[in-house]
Amino acid sequence: MEYSQMELYLKAIGDHNRMLILKYLMKEALCICEFTELLDMTQPAISQHMRKLKAAELVMEEKRSRWTIWSLNTRHPQYPILLHLLSLLPEPERTIESLAAEGKKVICE
Repeated sequence: MEYSQMELYLKAIGDHNRMLILKYLMKEALCICEFTELLDMTQPAISQHMRKLKAAELVMEEKRSRWTIWSLNTRHPQYPILLHLLSLLPEPERTIESLAAEGKKVICE
């Protein structure tokens, strides 16, 4: 890995919200609308975080109809290291299940 690649990788994972996004993606693939509810952020803000994660090749996107589903890039050379680092973090407080229990429905429009 080159220095510039390592810098991009570390900058991509070195943000609180992006760490949360990656932690959520460890469990399942999600769309932007789900992240907006989980992180209580706007769609443009989430999209900017996803752009940085995609530039570092840490996430992959899959188009499904009108939606883009995001997942971790399991082929990234540092994927095992990423999983280890994420495993050191606590589980996020909010989950899709906890939102449903609160009566909040995540609806992608």
